[in-house]
Amino acid sequence: MLRTRTKLKQVELSRLAYLQKYNLIYLDDAFQSEERWTLKDKQEYMASVLEGRAVTSIILAHLSSIVPALELAYGKEHEDTVFFQNLLDEGYEYITIDGNNRDRCICDFIEDKFPLKEMAYNLGEDSLPIFTPDMGSKYYSTLPADVKSFVDTVKLHVLNVVESDRRGLADLFIAVNKGMNLNAQERRNAIMCVFGNWVRDLVRDLRPGFERIYSAKALNRRHADEMVVTAAVLIAKGIETIAGSDRDTAYSDTSDASQIFNSAVKPIITDIVQNMVEPYGPGGISIDGFESGNFIDLIMLMNYMRENKISIDDFKAFYNWFSESQNERCSETEILYEGSKGTNKRTYSGLLRGTGKNFLKIRYDRLVESLGTIPDGVVVFRDRERDFNPKLRYLFWKRQEGECPLSQKYIEPRFIWDTNITHLDHDTPWSKGGETTESNGQLTFADANRKKGATLPFEDVEMEEM
Repeated sequence: MLRTRTKLKQVELSRLAYLQKYNLIYLDDAFQSEERWTLKDKQEYMASVLEGRAVTSIILAHLSSIVPALELAYGKEHEDTVFFQNLLDEGYEYITIDGNNRDRCICDFIEDKFPLKEMAYNLGEDSLPIFTPDMGSKYYSTLPADVKSFVDTVKLHVLNVVESDRRGLADLFIAVNKGMNLNAQERRNAIMCVFGNWVRDLVRDLRPGFERIYSAKALNRRHADEMVVTAAVLIAKGIETIAGSDRDTAYSDTSDASQIFNSAVKPIITDIVQNMVEPYGPGGISIDGFESGNFIDLIMLMNYMRENKISIDDFKAFYNWFSESQNERCSETEILYEGSKGTNKRTYSGLLRGTGKNFLKIRYDRLVESLGTIPDGVVVFRDRERDFNPKLRYLFWKRQEGECPLSQKYIEPRFIWDTNITHLDHDTPWSKGGETTESNGQLTFADANRKKGATLPFEDVEMEEM
């Protein structure tokens, strides 16, 4: 990783306001939380500026210095070089690493968006020792000329980052905010990348629905963002352990999670949050108090449906069905997992507390199996094998006790609706007059069905006897 180098400068307040006003400072959301400063906060900061107490440095990354350093260290084609060069090409000069609220406060004051607090300000100038604004002189545009000149030329400390890569800027942000006790997702969020932008944009777009699940504090601490990242990892990697390192790895322009984000993650999260939670409430997510576990279950189920071309026709009915079936699973007392030593006994409810591979696999199989219980008219099965009703897949699987009648091998629940793995088969072949009926159907492995072809039951045996 490229070493981070900085230079301390003093910059006039008017210059910072100019940079901010004309969008020359890029405010990457990787380094920002929502603007939380109240009018009182802004007035107190301006008071500290006027009285010489605003000594904490604003940290800006200087793009014209960083790009040449990256070209020298990594080359022009490196993704970090390209990322920062693109910002330069768009006209930006700086990136705010720390001090976004201060930058905005200064710009807002210069643009008359809020007034100074009516109090005596000790400016410390021989010719202008004390200034006390009143109703007619507390906005920037109404300040006396000498006070306005003083405000314009107040110098603030700015720490310019002149050499760093994206990871270095993230680490710098984390180091500066060390006392704030950033959680894992807030640290991840500081990594500048396309994936991070997509996550933040999706959470922002679906804010009304997420507000029904998470408190304002939880949203500000990036809990919704972390669930989106979890979904991306699950969909990209399959049923594996969802570790913090997996979420960290997703934050890249070229990660597996970023490759499937727009095609799979975005539509699934949108369906859950916008089409179910927002209109019908968070009940299906908050079952038994396992908010995260239920959310992950719904993500796993809907991704399986996406992969197997099962579409939702009635979101309200589907959400009600999921809520009811999930409540039933959480109420079960059957031990589904005991661990290698038999001491880690867990019911379904207990499995929701963890995200280990073994836990997820059991939950996934139960969820997929439950698709056979969806009422008619709720989902559309795109599989149309010689007019068999695809919902018969589940009926046949149950009737066969999960076994393929051709190979005598167990059909895992996740393969019930996977048309690449299993087929709806006519026991007596359709080409030999077999009817497309429930009594003449079976669920088989695709390869076993292909070997069978159009052979009648016992046909080969009868020919040998003749």
